[in-house]
This record gives sequence, structure tokens and C-alpha cells, in this order.
Amino acid sequence: MNIIIIIIIIILAGLGFFTQFQSQELQETMIPKMSNEFEKITIQNSKKKDDDRCIETPEGRKEIFSVSKDGYGLSIYYENSFYKSDKFYYKNGYIKNKSLSFNMGSPVGILYYFDKSGKLIKEENTDEGYGFKPLDIIAYCEKNKIDLPKGYHDSGYRARVLKQDFEGKKVWRISHQIAGDKIEEIILDSKTGKELQKKTVPFYNP
Repeated sequence: MNIIIIIIIIILAGLGFFTQFQSQELQETMIPKMSNEFEKITIQNSKKKDDDRCIETPEGRKEIFSVSKDGYGLSIYYENSFYKSDKFYYKNGYIKNKSLSFNMGSPVGILYYFDKSGKLIKEENTDEGYGFKPLDIIAYCEKNKIDLPKGYHDSGYRARVLKQDFEGKKVWRISHQIAGDKIEEIILDSKTGKELQKKTVPFYNP
């Protein structure tokens, strides 16, 4: 074989590997980091934030703070990610549970639980039974031109990705707006990603 052709083949193969590596690296950077470490929210700061539902950090993240009779909630949105961090705290400010989730949807990965003293007591794999992974959902939505939201949006209907039960088995349910008054709901098998149902339902904006 001509030496020039061999060199060209090697270069093309290298470019293909590099492109694949870049794609994998990009996907990884889209997923925020979540650890099983203890953390505490400062009550004084929390009270200051109580009147400001959405806070923008110097890093460009948006944090949505909430207060309830049981404690505090904090959702952290990342500008270039389909995922957010959801954290809930006891009234003493100690972490209660935390996980990643789709921006408009269900938890993904590990959900960490802590007792009131700050001790890690449970790790729940929310992806158990889901052979069709969150990254597969993103690829499916891109292929089918479903616009998954990145970062925080304070208004308008956004595509939702939920883990649910359907006819006795685990499924993914994707809901997205296809017209001003229409929502398309798609149900995918949790293991294979096969479409089990697709229907259009009316959308009412109160």
C-alpha cells in the first residue's frame, strides 16, 4: 500500500479518536460533581437569602433557595448543564439529602442521605433498573429535536424528564411542548429506550 495512503489513514483514525475523546470529555463536563461529604448551610446566610429566591453566584451559577417547616432547600443550576444539584437541609442547617437531577426532572446517579448529626446513613442508586442511562436520554432528545433545558429558566414551559412506573415497570417519561397549546408525552422503556407510548395532550397555561 502506498505510504502516503497509510499516513492519511493513520491521521484520520487519530482525528476520529480525538473527536470521540472530546465528545466524552464534553459530556463529563456537563455533569456537575456530587460527593458524599457532609456539609452545612449557614442559618444566618439562609435568613438573608429568604427574600431572594434566585441568587447568581460569581461563577455564573444560579441558586434557588427555599424555606419550609422542616428545613431548607437549595437547587443549584449550572449554565451549560442539563443537570442541577438538589440539596435539602435540616432546621439545624445540616445536610439531609442531596443528589443530581435533570433540570426539569427526576434524580440521577446517587442520592445521599444523612442523619441530623451529619452522618451519612444511606446511598441510593436512583439509576438502578435503568439500563437506558441519562446520557442516552440526552442523545435521544438531541436526535429527536427535543430541546432539554440547560441552566435556570424562570418562566415558560421546559422539557421534563421523569423516572416513573408504567404498566408495572420502570420507564422514562419525556414531556415537551410542540405547540402553544400542545404537549408531547413520550414513554421509553427504562432498560432499552424503546418507545412504549407517544401521545399529544393539551397544555393549559394558567
